[in-house]
Amino acid sequence: MRRGYSLAELAVVLAVLGVVTAVTLPRLWGWLDWVAVDRAAVEVSTALAVARSAAVFDGSRSRLLIAADSLRIDRRAGRAEMAWQPYARWPGPAQHGVALEVSNPEVVFMPSGIAWGLSNTRVVLRRGSHEATITVSRVGRVKRW
Repeated sequence: MRRGYSLAELAVVLAVLGVVTAVTLPRLWGWLDWVAVDRAAVEVSTALAVARSAAVFDGSRSRLLIAADSLRIDRRAGRAEMAWQPYARWPGPAQHGVALEVSNPEVVFMPSGIAWGLSNTRVVLRRGSHEATITVSRVGRVKRW
């Protein structure tokens, strides 16, 4: 009875592992791109929901500033003061290696929850071959494509 493996058996196992790795690695990179884009899209959608909720609950305007390095929510402190006060901040899509393209980097919500401005805001997140698009309508509805 022998104990252990021969050099030929080890070489065959390593060759099989090499082939399996070579076949699955490109799919793994695509999956990692999809996970990064999905995570960034969830964070942007969450920031939009928090900004809208802050406006409704506080009864004042709130805004979300969308940048590659940060997602920042500010709100108006009171009717007499016209300055924006910091409310919340998250790291932006760049932390996941996701590229950002945004039509309007400042989304302002009124106390009624309606977005202020003339047009929809479109946020496009890309990494590798994966892409996610988020739109915010004038009525404050967020839709992910």
